[in-house]
Amino acid sequence: MDDDGITPSSRISNGDGSNTHHQSNILSWTFFYLILGGAIMGMTLPKNTDLPSHTWQILSNIVGYTYFLAWSSSFYPQIFLNYRRRTTRGLSVDFCVLNVLGYICYTIYTANFYWNDNVIRAYKDRPSGGGVDGDNASERSVTVQGNDVAFAIHAVLMASVTLCQIGIYDTFIVRPPSRRVYFVLLATSTFCIFYLLSTRFLQGQVDFLGFLYVLGTIKIGVTIGKYVPQALLNRSRKSTVGWNVWNVILDLTGGVLSLLQLVGDCTSMRDWTGITGNPAKMALSLITICFDLIFLVQHYILYPENDDGQNYSPLPAIPSMEVK
Repeated sequence: MDDDGITPSSRISNGDGSNTHHQSNILSWTFFYLILGGAIMGMTLPKNTDLPSHTWQILSNIVGYTYFLAWSSSFYPQIFLNYRRRTTRGLSVDFCVLNVLGYICYTIYTANFYWNDNVIRAYKDRPSGGGVDGDNASERSVTVQGNDVAFAIHAVLMASVTLCQIGIYDTFIVRPPSRRVYFVLLATSTFCIFYLLSTRFLQGQVDFLGFLYVLGTIKIGVTIGKYVPQALLNRSRKSTVGWNVWNVILDLTGGVLSLLQLVGDCTSMRDWTGITGNPAKMALSLITICFDLIFLVQHYILYPENDDGQNYSPLPAIPSMEVK
């Protein structure tokens, strides 16, 4: 076993055909169960009745809940890997902190667009940049669906679990977040408070719809910011050990399906303001797809891990912490 708790057999072998075949089988069965689960949930759970086509109502629900399962499942391989190794070395602390912040913003954003009638009414009444004129503004439909809310809530919980694992296995004394992350947290909190107070003072009431778009924008920025430290960490170590590739594969699958659902819904309604009205979902999908492709290139092409430890840069052992 290496210093960071990874056994050679746990790495992906490029020369072992049986291991490659085993991974292929796992991938095939994973996608089978995702599609099966998405189909069952999509056909049984409530559908978006704003969609004019009954067929697409069903297909959109299936695609949506398949992406929900894929994105939700993407958290577990990393959590189990951390548990098995009893360390989070190789996983960026900044990534984990920003992940929690981003999903808190996204949960507030999706939950209000799905459940808050005042927000939905304000969205439909707000002038559109195109697609639906002012007279037909009330016909605009919110493209946030139940699977978006379910994913966001689940994501907050699982991202928090992963962050807690750093404190449990390595402690934040040994692996603290960078100063940049503290700055992001402070700047985000300050700007949100300033926005709420300024709209209350200038408009006589809080622009809550605008605030939700602020949270959506923060989520977009955090999504970019959280992936960059992990990509740079992989590059500096010339290794992806500790960063679970199944997380990336499932994340990529969810990103593609989320984008497919959003574009399909707007096409069905013939209203492209569904994209401009839900920029967080659109940007989240595109950014996720781009960075996951980068991670796959790092894992399989730039820094492939061999059984003999070739191209592997072990991290130093974590010093023991004695309680006095």
